[in-house]
Amino acid sequence: MKKAVDAKVIERRFCERHATLSALVDQDPQSAIEAAHALAPDDVLNARNINALRAGILIDAGIAGNHVQAVDEGVASLQRLLDSDANRGDLQYSLANGLAGKADLLPYSGPAWYCETADLRRKARHLYRFAGEAEAGSFIASRALTNLGNALKKAYRFVEGYDCYLSALNNDPHNGVALTGAAKILLRFANEGTGDRDVLLGVAARHLRTARENPDRIRELAGERAYKQRSELMATEIVGDAPPDLSSATDYQRFVAKHRLAMAPTIEGLDLAMSRWDSLRIESITEPINTEHGVPPIFGMFNVLKSDYLAARFLAYLALEGELIDSGKYSDTLDYANYGIRSSVLTLSQRSCMDVLDKTAVAASEYLGLPGNPKSVDFLTRWFLKPKKGEALAWQSEVREEIALGNTALIALAEVSYDIPEGGFLQKKRSIRNTSTHRFTVLHDIDTKPSRKCRYIDHYDGGGFEDQLIETLQLTRAVLFYFVEMIRLREKRLTSEGSLTVPLTVPDHDWIRGEEGER
Repeated sequence: MKKAVDAKVIERRFCERHATLSALVDQDPQSAIEAAHALAPDDVLNARNINALRAGILIDAGIAGNHVQAVDEGVASLQRLLDSDANRGDLQYSLANGLAGKADLLPYSGPAWYCETADLRRKARHLYRFAGEAEAGSFIASRALTNLGNALKKAYRFVEGYDCYLSALNNDPHNGVALTGAAKILLRFANEGTGDRDVLLGVAARHLRTARENPDRIRELAGERAYKQRSELMATEIVGDAPPDLSSATDYQRFVAKHRLAMAPTIEGLDLAMSRWDSLRIESITEPINTEHGVPPIFGMFNVLKSDYLAARFLAYLALEGELIDSGKYSDTLDYANYGIRSSVLTLSQRSCMDVLDKTAVAASEYLGLPGNPKSVDFLTRWFLKPKKGEALAWQSEVREEIALGNTALIALAEVSYDIPEGGFLQKKRSIRNTSTHRFTVLHDIDTKPSRKCRYIDHYDGGGFEDQLIETLQLTRAVLFYFVEMIRLREKRLTSEGSLTVPLTVPDHDWIRGEEGER
C-alpha cells in the first residue's frame, strides 16, 4: 500500500517545481512549454497535481511567447480539472489567467475588440474574484485580486483597480506587484492633474517604499521579467505630502476616509480644509452657439446623482457605526435573524447605490444624445445594441464613435455594466438590490439557515452583507468618477476641435436649505 504524503510536503514540492518552470518561462517560453509537456507524476505529486502544474505553465509560457495553442491547451486542462473540483481557488486563478491571456493575444481592432473579447474577460474577472474569496488570507487570494486589479486597469477602470490592489495587500502586505500597480494609478492621476497632486504623490511614494523593501517578493510573484519592468519605477524618488491629518476629523469623516468613499477627484485622502470636501463636479459643458438659453440639464442631473450617493453613504455610516433609534417590537423567528431599522437601513443604502447606476445611464443619454425612451433606459443595456439570437455583442453606434475618438472613460462605464448581470463578478450586488426591492432580505448573525424556507425571502450573513455594502458604495463612487471623466475627455476634445461651440461654466451651488447660518 502506498504511503500517504503530507499535504505540506506536496505543497513544497509543487512550489519548487513551479518556481523552476516559471524561471524558464522568463528565459525561454518555448522551452518552458516543452518542459511542461514532459512533466510526469512522481512519489510526491500525483497526476492531478502534475496536470494542474502543467496547465498553469502552458498558460504562462503561452502568453509570454505569444503561443495561442499552448494557452488553449492549458485552459482546456484546467476546465477538466474543475469539473470534479469546482471550488479550488488555485485552479480558478490559473483558469482566469488563461482566459485573460486568450483575450490579450487577440489583435486589437479598435472598439470592436472590447466586444469580441467581452465574454473571455468577464469570466476571467469573475474567476479572479472567486479565487480571492475562496482562498481569503492566502497568497493565492492576493495574486488573484492583484490580477483582477490588472484586468480592471486594462479596461480603464482605474478607481476599481486601485481598490482591488489594496484588497490584495490586505491578504499580503508585501505584494510588490499590487504595490507598484496601486502606485502607477496614483501617478497617472497626478500627472493628468486629476485630484490633489501632493496627496497622490505622497501615497504613491509610500507604496513604492514598501515595494523596495521587499524586492524579491515581486520576483517570487511574477518572475524576473516583471521585476525588471518595475525596477525603474521602484527606483524613482517621489516626494509628496504626508498622509492627511485626521486627528480632528469626525467619526463620519474617518469612516469615509477609511473606505475611500469621498466623492472627490483625489481617490485617496480627505481634504478637511474644505467645508464641502465631496468636491467632484462637472467643470464646464461645450454647446453649439445656437443652443437654447438656460443651464444644461446635465449639471442638475449630476447634482442629483451626487446627492443620492452621499445620502446612501450616510445611511451606510449610520447603520454600520452611527446611532439609530428603533421603536419597533419584532417577532423572534428563532434563526438568529436580525430585524429592525438597522437591517432596513443597510439594505436601503445598498439599493440606493444601485439605483444611482441607472440614473447615470440616463444622464449619459442626455449628455451624449443617445437614442431611446428615457423611461426604459438602464445601466445594463445603455451601451450595447440589444443582441438578437446568434448575433455577437455590438456597441451602440454613438457610443462606439465616441470611444473611437479616444473616450476611454466610456469604455470603463460599459465594462462595469457587463460585470453586473449573471456571470459577472458584480452580479451579487444586483441580486441583493432586486431582492430588497421586490421581495424580502433577511440578515443573520449566525449561519443563514431560516427557521422555515420561503421562496420570497433571501437570507444573508450579516457581516458578508456589510462587506458587500461597502463594495457597492465604492463601485458607485467609481462609476460617478468615470462619468465625470467621460465628460471631461469629451469636452477637452470638443474645445480643441475649435468648432462653433461655446464653453459654459456654472458657479457652485453653495447654499442648502437648513444651512442659512453658514452663508
